[in-house]
This record gives sequence, structure tokens and C-alpha cells, in this order.
Amino acid sequence: MFLSAKELEQLTGLKRPGAQARWLSTRRYKFERRVDGTIALRLEELDAHTLTKASETKHRRALDLSYLDKAG
Repeated sequence: MFLSAKELEQLTGLKRPGAQARWLSTRRYKFERRVDGTIALRLEELDAHTLTKASETKHRRALDLSYLDKAG
């Protein structure tokens, strides 16, 4: 699903597709331009940039600091 024209205008605060595209690009949104020049922004892409969807956490290995105790 895609954002409607009105939702895209609310998100960016801009009416013209060119200005909306610049706004989205500077914030690293992935979007497409339709043949008529309007912007197609997927809801999934919006969710990836907002807090409405839980972000995936990266799990890191714990550091092994046991060698520091032996150095003393």
C-alpha cells in the first residue's frame, strides 16, 4: 500500500511533487516517481523511518574482558 497524496502532503508539509521528492531524499526515504511526476511512498518505508513499527535490534556478542584481570 502507498500513502495517499494528502498523507504525503501532511508528512512533508509540501504540495509540489518535486519539493516532496527533495524532502524525502534528504531524509533517505526510498520512493518512486510515477509517470505523472507524483510520488509513490510505501507505507512500509514510512514505518521503517518512524516509531510506529518496532525496530529490529541488532544483537552483538559480549566482549571477553577476562584477559584484563590476568594482566595485573
